[in-house]
Amino acid sequence: RSLLVTSGIVLALAFLMAIMTSESITSAMRNYVRTGPARAAVERQKLQAAMKAHGVPTESADILDARLQTRWVLALALLVAFVGILNAMLMSVTERFREIGTMKCLGALDSFVVKLFLIESLFQGIAGTLAGIVIGAALAMISLAMTYGRDALRNLPAEQLLMSAALCLLVGVVLTVAGAIYPAWSAARMQPIEAM
Repeated sequence: RSLLVTSGIVLALAFLMAIMTSESITSAMRNYVRTGPARAAVERQKLQAAMKAHGVPTESADILDARLQTRWVLALALLVAFVGILNAMLMSVTERFREIGTMKCLGALDSFVVKLFLIESLFQGIAGTLAGIVIGAALAMISLAMTYGRDALRNLPAEQLLMSAALCLLVGVVLTVAGAIYPAWSAARMQPIEAM
């Protein structure tokens, strides 16, 4: 169950980080092609040809359309991850009926039970998000390096990538904790007699 939750988070956040990394590097490459000090006009033409060959939009309307489609796909991926987390945490509550009942019989307060589930999901969220960030950024960089060559790695927008990683970390933690709130609340409301 824990592996299910963590792998769902890893996949969703790897996808999010890969998309954000790709957008940052592609934007940096567009600027490089347009205004950067390309060593020669031939090199600039090669990069433009590579962008077109790999379906990278170059016109502003195409860029906005591609970004909108990407946002919808990201929203769906995060929604699926949220539902997976919620389902796994509900299963966790079901599996721990007796444990919760025992804790409540021994005097555990509702807030203690809620904190237990939230802390568990927080740790899973942090671990899964960090793994997803690393995997997503690495896959996006490898893919873009294959598309653009060494220029993609030379023009890495480090500040944008760090901001993307921080945003992914925030999204992953919020997504995981939000997915655990209802199961934790339902576990805390459980009557000890029912759980035993």
